[in-house]
Amino acid sequence: MKKNLILFYPSYERGGVTKVLINLLDNTNDKKFNIHIVSSKNFSKDLSKKKNNFFFYKVENILNFSIFPRRFITALSSMIILNKIIKNLKGNTIVHSMQSNIAAIIICYFNKKKIVIRNSENPIYSAINSENKFIAFCVIILKLIFYNFCDGIITNSKGSAKSLRYFLFNKKKIKQIYNPYLSKINNKKYNKKNFIINIARLRKQKDHVTLLKAFKLFWLKNRNYKLIILGHGNLENKLKKITFELGINKFVKFIGWKKDTSIYLKKSKIFILSSIYEGLGNVLLDAINYDNVCISTNCPSGPSEILLNGKGGLLVKPKSPKLLAKKIQFSIDNYSLLKKKNQYAKQKLNRFLIKDNSKKYFNYLEKFY
Repeated sequence: MKKNLILFYPSYERGGVTKVLINLLDNTNDKKFNIHIVSSKNFSKDLSKKKNNFFFYKVENILNFSIFPRRFITALSSMIILNKIIKNLKGNTIVHSMQSNIAAIIICYFNKKKIVIRNSENPIYSAINSENKFIAFCVIILKLIFYNFCDGIITNSKGSAKSLRYFLFNKKKIKQIYNPYLSKINNKKYNKKNFIINIARLRKQKDHVTLLKAFKLFWLKNRNYKLIILGHGNLENKLKKITFELGINKFVKFIGWKKDTSIYLKKSKIFILSSIYEGLGNVLLDAINYDNVCISTNCPSGPSEILLNGKGGLLVKPKSPKLLAKKIQFSIDNYSLLKKKNQYAKQKLNRFLIKDNSKKYFNYLEKFY
């Protein structure tokens, strides 16, 4: 009988985590697992080929309390579905939670099922810089309690793994595996234009305000450059307003969310990650792969690992527009040097290949059966 693996991903979101999940699903061993996916969207059409051993369970908000965040309500609704699936499945079953981990841990605890969770970012910094401090504080307390009831934790960077040690009595539960993200290392060459690019959700965490202020300082001496921002989020109107206030609105283009970002990366010279904190920073991998000179805030946890502590690109202190502007100027003035840094980082990108890391992922999960 095949083993049952329940993948718990209740709030479907466009972005890096979904891409990681799809890459994993495309590389499962059909002979070993029946995959049961709990999510708010059936994304089977995104898979490279149809899988007969995949079963989707759509999460619909059974509960409706407007005073709570939507994601919290989705987590509660998904707990009901997860509980029902566990009780109905026969054979050896484990749960892998990629989101709403506490909800999944509670259900597995009462059903006496093993659970491996995925933690993709530094929980301490995400709480400190949260848009809602009260909810963030509550989440931290819950993590301190409930993370100790899981059987294992997969995290995507060494920095994230280090931060999780403060949450667990048994540190051996932590397993660091880089994201299965890149299908191949790209060796093509591109004609670059005077574009600076950023790809990120338009949220507080990504700190586009610092990016815009830095670009203004850089632009005063380099008016032949444009800033391209890809992504969507609740700060879009505010950020567009800031570009008008800074007088750079004609030189900053908000593209919105794009499934395929390579079109823009191929044309751009410089990629900037301006986040206050990150888990890994998948967009940096794409930027390096398409020969973008990279500048990133030296934020916890993954960017410095991807950029090899500055050997593969430039690192800058977060929330520092003046320092970031100087790094951009340095990149332009020393473009040949930065291209060499990029090539050095590119030589190390095999750490993030889909096939190798998917194998590590499923080998680790299989240990819990």
